[in-house]
Amino acid sequence: MYVKDSFEKNFADRSQFMSFLDEIEERADWMVCPTDSLYVTAAEMNTAAHRKIQQTEDGEALLNDTRLNTGLFIKVNERNYPLGITAMKTLQNRARIYGNALQDLDRPTFAGVLNDCLQVTSGQALLRFQEGKIRAVHGGDPKDYAVLPMPEIFEAANLYLEESYEKVTFSAGYFSHNLVTASWQLQEPELLDTYRDLLLQYGEQASEELSACIRVQSSDVASSGANIRCFLLEGPGKRPLILGSEIKLEHTNGATVEKFSGNLTQIFSCYQESVKKLERLFQLEIRYPDIAMEAMMKKVGIGKQLTARTVDHFRATHGTGKANGYELYCGICEAVFFAQCSGMSVKNLIDLEEMVARCLSLRFEEYDVPGAGW
Repeated sequence: MYVKDSFEKNFADRSQFMSFLDEIEERADWMVCPTDSLYVTAAEMNTAAHRKIQQTEDGEALLNDTRLNTGLFIKVNERNYPLGITAMKTLQNRARIYGNALQDLDRPTFAGVLNDCLQVTSGQALLRFQEGKIRAVHGGDPKDYAVLPMPEIFEAANLYLEESYEKVTFSAGYFSHNLVTASWQLQEPELLDTYRDLLLQYGEQASEELSACIRVQSSDVASSGANIRCFLLEGPGKRPLILGSEIKLEHTNGATVEKFSGNLTQIFSCYQESVKKLERLFQLEIRYPDIAMEAMMKKVGIGKQLTARTVDHFRATHGTGKANGYELYCGICEAVFFAQCSGMSVKNLIDLEEMVARCLSLRFEEYDVPGAGW
């Protein structure tokens, strides 16, 4: 089993990726029980549970990794399980307790606080058991968390793309206990020509090496909905151009794989609409693009160090003279490329892409003033 909380794996082959998801799902389970029946203990204090877990498959590895991370067990339907680090946020949400100070408590005290709150929480809990640990504690009532099986989500995406587009290539897959993603590249003339024509209209030339990219992501532990993002990859380095917001499906309100499949049918229209929205950027004249870039990146929450590197690169390649909004936005998108090169985690990269996409909703001219940056 892949018991470590920090476990992650990358895939270049679609079949291996799908087989791996099937393997994980076969060993996993969803369990429902009354929330007030859950009971948390400090692993160091629960010697009886420690002995039982030690005797299970990969028991020593489970105990060692739990000791290094949460240091907690949780009793579900009269059986104790190690708590994975990904379960902590959902467990605290279920118990309705919040705050950074909780992590400063010693494990027995923290377990006691959780139990006091769980005891007065009504309703059902839905727990994700995966690779030897409880990885999430969701609300278990019908209006709460909706399970969207990973193999079904990614098989639906692959099937739709292969049936809808002629030149589709599986690009990459990624698995962790926190998040699962997969990307496909599309060499589809009807998609790419929309972008090429837009650039020609304003005297620009698209790179000969151009492809559309579709990424699907989901999570069983509430880190993400079953979301779809469209972007372009340009040039030999496949630099990303983020195209607007994701097509989102939250794991709530009776979400189903069928609803996700319906969202897949919006990819073409979403892509076309996002490219057309870039047109307004060509019509914006930015007098102080480096200053505006710094201020906009600060506004959406991009870190100071990454912002400085991105702005410095823009100054080196474009100078400090006037630019249009499209040039400015392409410069901001370089932050994603720099983050990839520096080894940023997949989850943090996805968060960064969302921040970059939010720049499109800003009024560029409001940041085009001297002294607007850090």
